[in-house]
Amino acid sequence: MAPKARLVAYKTNWNVQCPTFKTIGSNEIDVMAAFEAAIDDGVDVINYSQASNNSAYLDDGTGIATFHAMKNGILTIAGAGNSGPNAGTAANNYPWVLSVGASTIDRVFSAHGTRFYDFVSKVDVPSELYPLITGADARISGANVSDASLCQGGSIDVTKVTGKILVCRNAGRIVAKDETLASVVARDAGAVGMIFVYEEKIGDGFTLSQFHAVNTIVLSYKDGETLFSYINSTRTPTASISGVTNTLGVKPSPIMGSFSSRGPNQNNPGILKPDVTAPGVDILAACPPEIFQSSYCMKTGTSMATPHVAGIAALIKKVHPDWSTAAIKSAIMTTASPLDNDGMPIRDSNKTSDATPFAYGSGHVKPNMAMDPGLVYDMNQYDYLNFICAYPPESTTLKEFSQQHSYKCPRSFNILDFNYPSISIVNFTGNAIVTRKLKNVGPPGTYVPRIEPPPGVSIMVEPKTLVFSQKDQIIVFKLILTADINHLSTDYIFGSLVWSDAKHVVRSPIIVKAKNK
Repeated sequence: MAPKARLVAYKTNWNVQCPTFKTIGSNEIDVMAAFEAAIDDGVDVINYSQASNNSAYLDDGTGIATFHAMKNGILTIAGAGNSGPNAGTAANNYPWVLSVGASTIDRVFSAHGTRFYDFVSKVDVPSELYPLITGADARISGANVSDASLCQGGSIDVTKVTGKILVCRNAGRIVAKDETLASVVARDAGAVGMIFVYEEKIGDGFTLSQFHAVNTIVLSYKDGETLFSYINSTRTPTASISGVTNTLGVKPSPIMGSFSSRGPNQNNPGILKPDVTAPGVDILAACPPEIFQSSYCMKTGTSMATPHVAGIAALIKKVHPDWSTAAIKSAIMTTASPLDNDGMPIRDSNKTSDATPFAYGSGHVKPNMAMDPGLVYDMNQYDYLNFICAYPPESTTLKEFSQQHSYKCPRSFNILDFNYPSISIVNFTGNAIVTRKLKNVGPPGTYVPRIEPPPGVSIMVEPKTLVFSQKDQIIVFKLILTADINHLSTDYIFGSLVWSDAKHVVRSPIIVKAKNK
C-alpha cells in the first residue's frame, strides 16, 4: 500500500502471561508499553493486527493505549477479529480506532477448480496419480476414529499413508493451526500431499490459507462431499495435485470471509463496527523461514486486512499531514464502497446472500478516492472524552484515559450527535434526530443528499443542500427519522446517506434497531 514507508515493529506477545491478562494473546502491560514506545518514537500510523478483549472495553490497556496514540495524532488501525460469522463478535470497538474486517480479492489460486496452496516451495508438486486415503481409514490400531478423521497426532498409521495423499477433515471450527498440524502429521506419516476438508457448519464460501508442511488442497464442505462420494465409489481411489493456476479478475469480488468478526458492537451498538473491510483472504505475506520453511506464505485473517488499511492511512497522512486521526478515518470510511466489482452488493461468505454493514462496515476500502474525500466528519480528543464520560464511573475512567484529570464532563451526552462517519440508531421509538458536522477539505462546492432509508423508515435532511464556499468550512446538518414503530421490523435494518457534489461521494451507512415493544 505504501511501498516507501519505513516500518518499525514492537513486540507485544510473550510466552509468560501476567495475572491481569485482559488482551487476547498478550499481556496488556506489554501492549501499552509497545504503544508508548511507538508514540515516543514519533510514528505516523500504528497497525495493530490483534483483537482486544470485548468484555473490558474502556477498562483495558488497548483502549487506553490507542487513545493516547490518538491524542498524539497517531491513528491506530486494528483487526476486527476472526470470530465470525457469529453476530456481535467484532473486537477493537473503540470509536477512536479504525477497525477492519476481511474480504477476498479478485485473484484466486486454484487447481482443477479447487482452492490450492503450495506453501513449501522446496517440495515438487506431484503431477502423477497417487492413492487416496482418508484419515479414518489410515488410523493406527486403537486410535479414535474421530481423531484420525481430523489427522490428529498419534492417530495415523505411517505404514498405511506413505506414498499416498491423505484426506483430513477439520474440527468444525475456523482455526488455522488445524490445517497446519494436520499437514505436519501428513508429512511425518510419509504422505505426498494432503486434502483438507472443511465442515458444513463453517459454510461453503471460505477456506483458510495457512502454512502446510506438504502440498495441500483445501476444500469447502460441498467440494469435500463430492470427494468423499468418489472415494466411497471405488476400491482404489486416486488423485493428483496439479500445479497452481493464478486467476485474475475474478467476479464477484470482494466476498466477505466467514471468519471475519461481525457486528453489532456489543460494547456500544450506537457505534457501527467494523468500520470497513479490506483484502484479508489469500494474502501473500513474508514469513519467518525457520518456522514456515519458506520466506513467503499465503495468510488469511483480519490481521492481513489491517495493514492494507494502515498503508492507506500512511499515504493519506503523507498527502495531508495536517489532518486529524478522525479526518483520516472519515476519508477511508466515507469513500468505501458497499458494492463488488459487478456493481452488486458485497456478498457474504456463502456467496448467495448480501452481506450487511455488520460484516463490511462502511464498505470495501477505495485508496485513491480516500486521498480526496471532499468532506470529512472531524473530531478531536474532547469529543472522544465526552464519549467516555457516558461510562461510569467517569472520574476513574477519565483518569485512565487522559492526563487532564480535571476535564469536566458535559451534563449530558447524546450518541446521536457524536460526529461518527457511520450512523447507528438503537432503541428507536419512531422519532429520532441525528446531528452531524461536515468539514470541507476540498475546493468550494455544493453537496446534495441522496438517501436510501431503512425499510419502513422516513428520513428528512436539513438543510437540503450544503454549500461550501471555502476550505475547512464546517456545516451542521440534521437527519429527522420517523416511522410507525408498530409496523417496523424488530431486527436491525439498513440504509445509507450520500452527500455528493458530482465529483466526491461522501457515504454513511445508516443502521436502525427499533426499541423492543
